[in-house]
Amino acid sequence: MSEQAFQDSWWLLTRARGVGLLLRILVLVSPLAALVCTRAAGGPAPVVIEFGVVVLTLFCVVLPDSHLGLLVSLLAGVGWLATVDDTTTPWSLAMALTLLVFHTSLAAASVAAPGAAWTAALRRRWLLRCGVLAMACVASWLLVAAVNVYDVAASSALVAAALVVLAVAGLMVRDVTTDGAAGH
Repeated sequence: MSEQAFQDSWWLLTRARGVGLLLRILVLVSPLAALVCTRAAGGPAPVVIEFGVVVLTLFCVVLPDSHLGLLVSLLAGVGWLATVDDTTTPWSLAMALTLLVFHTSLAAASVAAPGAAWTAALRRRWLLRCGVLAMACVASWLLVAAVNVYDVAASSALVAAALVVLAVAGLMVRDVTTDGAAGH
């Protein structure tokens, strides 16, 4: 990243309004919420990881179209894996949702300048896609929790059925989010 690109992005950020400002706030808050989820589920992540998440998140607010968001997600995930042992804790769902909000808001923030006006159709499309993914996170967590409770072990029939359901759901989501325009 060049110094000029950083200065230009900082200048644009100072003009953030409306949806652009909200997206930047979500980019800032969601990784910090992920750290809170990690602490609540298993204690603090290593200090280096928490520091890295905080510093890189600040850069992501200014430069949402950089690859730093990938590092933030990676560090938050490594911090989770290093700290939390319970795979079915409700905090894992909260963690997944915070990373979903981070990723979605970062991607949306990179679409337009911070002060750009968003149409109702554009807001609706982004919210629909994020909502579908949030429901998939909840469904996945419920499935993992059910498998843990009922101890179905390594049932190949269950795995095959789950893969079929995921494939069909993916096709349905594609059709809904592209307004049926896929393949046209």
